[in-house]
Amino acid sequence: MTLTKDDARVLFDEGVLSADSDMHEDAIKNFDKVMEIDVNAEVLCNKGISLAALEKNDESLECYNKAIQLDPSDEFVLYNKGVLLTDMQKKEEAIECYDKVLEIEPNDADALYNKGTILDELGRNEEAAKCFERVKEIESSDQL
Repeated sequence: MTLTKDDARVLFDEGVLSADSDMHEDAIKNFDKVMEIDVNAEVLCNKGISLAALEKNDESLECYNKAIQLDPSDEFVLYNKGVLLTDMQKKEEAIECYDKVLEIEPNDADALYNKGTILDELGRNEEAAKCFERVKEIESSDQL
């Protein structure tokens, strides 16, 4: 039986539901099945998230890198790669990811906050303060 794009969508949705239920091994199996039909940045990113949840950081990073090759402007992939790199203590590389997110979406408060946190940890307090100030501006304008 040949699987179709519609099958891929169903498998993808099942993978996301599994991941949301912390059933990451099942999620990865579903994402792998999807990639037999259709390899795209969204599937690779979601597989990367599940791999990271299982602390399979190198495999997760590989998924994010492949996803970025397919879609270099996918801010969700770049953001999640930044989170992973932060967890791996690769702080300068994480900052680069957050900078790329901010090139695409300058008002991404989460990316700004994470970047500011890393800068603060690195003792780059003035840069960190600018990030946190910008986060406050974004969040206050969102409440209007």
